[in-house]
Amino acid sequence: MKNNKITVFGASGNIGSLLIHLLSKAQIETIAVTRNCHNTTDFPFSRWVQADMSHKESLYATMENSKAVFLLSGNSPTVVEEQKNVIDVAKEMAIKHIVKLSSGAADPNSRFYVPYSHGQIENYLIASGIHYTILRPNGIMQNWLGEIADAVRKERKFYEATGDGKRAHVDRRDISDVAFKCLTVPETHFDKIYFLTSDKAVNYYDVATAISNVIHEEVIYCPISFEQAKQDMEEKNMPATLIETFLAYDAAQRNGETEIVTDCVRTILGCPPRTLETFIADHATYFQ
Repeated sequence: MKNNKITVFGASGNIGSLLIHLLSKAQIETIAVTRNCHNTTDFPFSRWVQADMSHKESLYATMENSKAVFLLSGNSPTVVEEQKNVIDVAKEMAIKHIVKLSSGAADPNSRFYVPYSHGQIENYLIASGIHYTILRPNGIMQNWLGEIADAVRKERKFYEATGDGKRAHVDRRDISDVAFKCLTVPETHFDKIYFLTSDKAVNYYDVATAISNVIHEEVIYCPISFEQAKQDMEEKNMPATLIETFLAYDAAQRNGETEIVTDCVRTILGCPPRTLETFIADHATYFQ
């Protein structure tokens, strides 16, 4: 049988499920990989396969008759070993192309776990000899739908440690659209690294204004210190490695290191990325 399928790791997650929907709509045969097949949604032209990235032997069935892999998993303590297992099996299975969702801060020499782990995996993928496309989002808009949205609903205020620093976040719908293009028109995107952003860097004052305009009530952004942010995360029992990483992200934004804007999304998709205002309008119920 000809290898013409696409394997999607992290298929039950937010970005993975969007990608599965796009591939199904395009009538492309897809193997959707998840740790647990319970409560999964079936799509035409796709089938679910249960696998554990930490167990290499479970991965072979996920790439049977596949030509390409979308590589995404959570930031577990063993993520480097897990994603290396996928790359190793992909090489054995003669996979032609891996599209990896990475981090905008990826750095194999970083002292912070998340950028370090993504940097290590990127280097391993590049050295594997498999054609790669690496997607580095500069921050994801949907992250605002958690604690920020909760705070806005409760008190019409929210708290962050980024001062007036800006970041060009990208909508995860644009990320999945880009991944779809890279997987389905692969030769154009072989051996490329794309830094994904919206067309405009914004700060949290801008986010508060956008929310206010959509829900027609004043929303206030309240800058807090790194010390307060650290205390808040510790009270939520977050792992120390993640607290350290998130504080580093906040510091980078506060210091103006995350204002980078690229045209990668616009160039790959042939249309502009979704804006802050569009995102808030599309998700208004989260903030009301």
